Amino acid sequence: MEEAKRTIGKGDFDIIRFMSIYKKVILKPIKEKGYVMIMPTEPVEEFDELIEDETIITDENGDEPAHDRRRIFTDKLDPPIDSLFLKNKRGDLILDPIFQRRPVWDLARCSRLIESVILEVPLPVFYLAESKDGTEEVIDGQQRLRAFFNFLDNVYALTGLKALPHLNGKYFRDLDKPTQKLILGYSIRTVTFKKESDENLRFEIFERLNTGAMPLNDQELRNCIYRGKYNDLLIELSSDPDYMAIMGLKAPEKRMKDVEYVLRFAAFYHATYLKYKPSMARFLNEDMKTHQKISDEDATKLRKAFKNSMTLIRSMIGSNAFRRYYRGDDENINGYWEPKRFNASLFDVLTWGFTNYDKNLVMANLDAIREGWIALMTEDENFIESIERSTSSLKSVTYRFDAWRKVLSEVLSSTSTQPRCFTRVLKQKLFDTNPTCQICNQQIAEVDDASVDHIEQYWLGGKTIPENARLTHRYCNWARSKKDVA
Repeated sequence: MEEAKRTIGKGDFDIIRFMSIYKKVILKPIKEKGYVMIMPTEPVEEFDELIEDETIITDENGDEPAHDRRRIFTDKLDPPIDSLFLKNKRGDLILDPIFQRRPVWDLARCSRLIESVILEVPLPVFYLAESKDGTEEVIDGQQRLRAFFNFLDNVYALTGLKALPHLNGKYFRDLDKPTQKLILGYSIRTVTFKKESDENLRFEIFERLNTGAMPLNDQELRNCIYRGKYNDLLIELSSDPDYMAIMGLKAPEKRMKDVEYVLRFAAFYHATYLKYKPSMARFLNEDMKTHQKISDEDATKLRKAFKNSMTLIRSMIGSNAFRRYYRGDDENINGYWEPKRFNASLFDVLTWGFTNYDKNLVMANLDAIREGWIALMTEDENFIESIERSTSSLKSVTYRFDAWRKVLSEVLSSTSTQPRCFTRVLKQKLFDTNPTCQICNQQIAEVDDASVDHIEQYWLGGKTIPENARLTHRYCNWARSKKDVA
């Protein structure tokens, strides 16, 4: 065994390592999904044949799926580092923007990579994806390539080296010519997924390739796969000032969650909740695929709808917009806003709802809409269920969108001369005058926890006028209504 180990060369080591990665990362997951890989029938001797240039995905019986053949096309190369460096300079090799948002390697880790190259230590495979325009995007290995390119650009000096401590403090320009030549000429193995490959299968494989310490999330993957005008638009909208203020962001979110929420808005704007089919991830993927080459006209419409929605939401409810409000309970009658957890389900319905109405009409009725919004989260048990449990199910999505649509319709389409809800202006005035609940006689902590109740109830003919108004806790008012119904 020891003798065998000593006879394994650098090329053999690469083959062994790659086969291990290939079996765990690509072959096994695909088999788990009910597919098999068509591999060569003859023994394979060369590394380049370990992944076929045309990989066909079939069912377990060996037949191609009835709907279509799913293929992965790949190229395998061993380019020197300097050729990739020049390729990046030309703009033909893209260090994807999503990765600029990820935590970057520190200088010590970058330096150890350079040290490994000088010591001629084999490196893991680099994975690329060819875009429609022929450029290549780095899928796995971006941090390593960035470390290489920055060192060649003399951005940093080597530090923390243990095997080659005499090189600490040296930039690339300070190294002797043989060492510079060794680094520039060092070959690395790249596997490129060609643009002809099945996009959905590429998504699955990319996801598997990035299951390490810093895995790519769904939106980062989408940014890789669906690069283009639509993706650029989503990133642009994520920097909208009103949106960032509501989300509490001072800078773009590192893992692109801010962009994913913009996509959620766009997906429901395009398809509406009536065409939603689980899962949510698949729903979002389909929207990006469908609108990848969005027209200028459609982009303008989406941009306007998003910005209008964010302006209205910020005006109506500010930074609490996408958080749930709790009405309190028997043990603690004081209501409160969820202090930390962002609720994506609330985001979906609140942002979508305003796209169906004129901005000026909504702005003129913001107080009543705000009260209706909080009432949904405190009084409608089915709505509460839909935003807390099985949130991506068709039933939950349909119910919460329907519920919010009905609230908006009632407020904005009402022709009644006798409104059901008191104005927020009146509530604020009552709160400022005496913030005491007229049911439990305890102080109301904040105005959002206050409810203006009809002394003579509305359903018994009570009028919505100041003389028939009293201030209560939301919980106390809710509990009173439950008792009255009982």
